[in-house]
Amino acid sequence: MRKYISILTLFILLGAGSAEAAWIWSPDIGKWINPKKAAKDTPEEQYDWALQFFNQSDWDRAIEEFEKLPEAFPSSRLAAEGVFYAGLAWEKKDEMAKAADAYQKLVDRYPYSDRIKDAIQREFEIANELSSGGKVKIMGVPILPGQDKALELYNHIVKNAPFGSCGDQAQFNIGELYKKQGEYESARKAFQTLVDEYPSSPLATKARYEIARSSMLASNSAQFNDQHAEKAIEEFQDFKKEFPVEPQALEADESIRQIRAEKAERALGVASFYEAQKKWKSAKVYYQELVRNYPETPAAVLAKKRLDDVIRKETEPPKPRFKLW
Repeated sequence: MRKYISILTLFILLGAGSAEAAWIWSPDIGKWINPKKAAKDTPEEQYDWALQFFNQSDWDRAIEEFEKLPEAFPSSRLAAEGVFYAGLAWEKKDEMAKAADAYQKLVDRYPYSDRIKDAIQREFEIANELSSGGKVKIMGVPILPGQDKALELYNHIVKNAPFGSCGDQAQFNIGELYKKQGEYESARKAFQTLVDEYPSSPLATKARYEIARSSMLASNSAQFNDQHAEKAIEEFQDFKKEFPVEPQALEADESIRQIRAEKAERALGVASFYEAQKKWKSAKVYYQELVRNYPETPAAVLAKKRLDDVIRKETEPPKPRFKLW
């Protein structure tokens, strides 16, 4: 038994000695480092070393080595290059959220890098993929919907490169994403921001139409909101006046027709309720207002027929409650 304990103790001591030998003191950074994990002596050497693994499609090792550049040589121009290539390697692994994090890091930490435009473009393309149904991976498995990450990326682009090649499109896509999520008031604000901040953009006219459409969608969500409906009609009418030759002008006409038809249907429902309660006077008022305000709607045709019946019932004498002998 003692013999086994002595052998075990020897292995532990040898292991401890080997572990200590793997670490050396670095006076430059003031801590122990493992030479196997340390960066090369110069940023150029480290970059070339990392690039070998990238060219060999060893994405994990490439990420590990490229990430050493900003850690060991933060003031080198190659630090940003390392972050950028780490992002590319994450993309090769189909880890889009982590790739996006790398590009965001590059933009935030190295605003004067030659890679800024490339990083912004990669952010934009990843955001487009995530907003179109791409998922964020957890433990390597695509689980979470990517729309929230896409919103984060679009907002990051608008904040850091508002007048770059993707700025106005990113702002427009923010509105589109909010629409997909049913956040219609946020969508309106996003489209309005585009109109205000990018008035000369080719997307400004389309954004004006989407402002009205967002109000329309808000009026139809959950419980009908008459205030949103009236706002949508007003915004569609303004759009038609300002852009009468745009293709969306015809769509605006159809949208106004739909909103008015919906409002008429709801008014018909109120009038029908009073009629069912035999409150002829109230029913008559609502039917008359419906016919007067929405004469072109299908509900108005039905309201006219019911109105005649309500007037007849209102004026006919009440039936006796008891049978007379």
